[in-house]
Amino acid sequence: MNKTIIININSIVFHIEEDAYETLRSYMIEIKRHFGNSEDSREILEDIENRIAEMFSERIQTGRKEVINREDVDQVIAQMGRVSDFDAELGDEPKVESKVETDPKAAFADTAKQVNSDEPEFKQNPEQGSDYGFTEYLTSKKLMRDMDDKVLSGVCSGLAHYFNIEAKWVRIIFVLFFLFGGSGVLLYFVLWAVMPKATTRADKLAMRGEQANLHNFKKSFDEEMKGVRENFSGAGEHISRGARSVGDSLGSFFSVIGKILAVLVLIWAGLSIIGIFVFFVFNVLNIMGYQNPMFFPPLEVLDPASAFFAILAGTVAIIIPLLAIFFIMLRVIFKTKPMNNYATMSLWAAWIVSIVMILYFVVVTNQDFVEESTISIEKPIEQKDTYIISENDVRVIRASDEDFVQNRIGSGKNGLLKGNYLRNEIAIYIEPLDSLKAPYIQYNYNAKGSSYADASARASKIAYQVNQKGENINFDSHFTLQDKQLIRDQNVRMNLYLPVGTKVLLNRNMDWKVRDIWAHDCKGDDKAKFSEWIMTKSGLKCIIKLEEEKAKEAEKLKEEQEEKEKEAKKEKKKDKEEATSEDEKSSSEESLA
Repeated sequence: MNKTIIININSIVFHIEEDAYETLRSYMIEIKRHFGNSEDSREILEDIENRIAEMFSERIQTGRKEVINREDVDQVIAQMGRVSDFDAELGDEPKVESKVETDPKAAFADTAKQVNSDEPEFKQNPEQGSDYGFTEYLTSKKLMRDMDDKVLSGVCSGLAHYFNIEAKWVRIIFVLFFLFGGSGVLLYFVLWAVMPKATTRADKLAMRGEQANLHNFKKSFDEEMKGVRENFSGAGEHISRGARSVGDSLGSFFSVIGKILAVLVLIWAGLSIIGIFVFFVFNVLNIMGYQNPMFFPPLEVLDPASAFFAILAGTVAIIIPLLAIFFIMLRVIFKTKPMNNYATMSLWAAWIVSIVMILYFVVVTNQDFVEESTISIEKPIEQKDTYIISENDVRVIRASDEDFVQNRIGSGKNGLLKGNYLRNEIAIYIEPLDSLKAPYIQYNYNAKGSSYADASARASKIAYQVNQKGENINFDSHFTLQDKQLIRDQNVRMNLYLPVGTKVLLNRNMDWKVRDIWAHDCKGDDKAKFSEWIMTKSGLKCIIKLEEEKAKEAEKLKEEQEEKEKEAKKEKKKDKEEATSEDEKSSSEESLA
């Protein structure tokens, strides 16, 4: 049985045997004595601890091996090397002694505690000296992004390390791929996504194919301190002359293209802002009663005050992002100063308020569409063998009496222009009726509201008329919303019930309002004013189509009859030939007899 100690290296907890811990602690004290005299030693000590933690993690196997033993520590020390291995290369250079805390917590900069032991102190084994000579381990290169020598993401320099070539040539190859087919862009971003970053010193050594040991850690550290790696750390600014000339040319090219695109975006943003402002002004005029074609239909569902604030909020919500793009492009092109912080925060607050207002109007208005009501009224019509169905355009005033024009149109309680709102959401269905029943019309007024009562009240405000004069039935082209009701999906559905066998002449101005039939297919002549229909048990049928079908059926019957006659003649001819053949055979037999 061995005592076990819990240690924490690089935020990873390991269980380690006591003798292995003492060996590891002595090794870390030795390293800290050597590197501890430098102001920048903290970085390299952290890198060494990170590498040791990685190597220990590789040796842990859950369920099989969960404790670091002396053999594991010996192998890690052999792979990492000792300070004495590269101190000998420095000759008799004077060493600066430094006091190092020998407490286990200070040696690892972590927490250690004993398990299954009552002793408060840990015994330190004597240093092993030359028992652990430096062993060289072969290692393969890792494909990683070099973050110290990058122009964009370090992909090219990482590939250069992997294939042992200069980074400038890899960058030139990618540029050529981009110019000839554009495949370089896709390949670059794919490599960017799959190649990990070389962040730690061990990663950088593995990227160059160097062993992550004390010798190379020391070498890398010294090179950084002396500035030898200037070509790696400053590659974005100090690349070779050939790569620089190519980069400058491409940079100038893309700079010009970028400025051209920035100018186009600037113009687009400016024109969009002007267009949206004009749209806002015309919609406000519409809300105030000055009618013009530039109207945003969703505003119909709001009262004038709400419609104004809604269009204002929508305009602000769109214009502020466009203003942001506009000023960004101004800065890119003309190098202007950034917008004042107070102005930026004010615009940001205004944009948030506008979004909240839009959401408020959407939610509140949507609540006024949750219930639907229909008011149905049936009215009889005179029975005729033929009906001529036409549209009466209520916008065309046919009047010769000046008093009628003055009283019915211009003023008075029933004035058409006093508080009435015209709508044309009208659907007409012509349905079959038993031939013995009288024809009639069913009016269906539909509307929505926040409650059934509200919806019914709005439906009752719909005014629509159908007039009959003998065979002529005239449907109004529009219905009116009395007292300018808010738009809540008000519509009118008219069901005209006609007996089977009734003939219907449908005016062309009714084609788009009559449902369940396709009136355009029932006109023999494009100049014809009416299409002719007949009511059947399955609904209206086009007379021209029925006649064509009858003609086709008659033609088909005629062809079938002719085919039958041909077959009969063939059979008759065949029977005659067979009879003749029998007679000839009989005559021949008699002659022989």
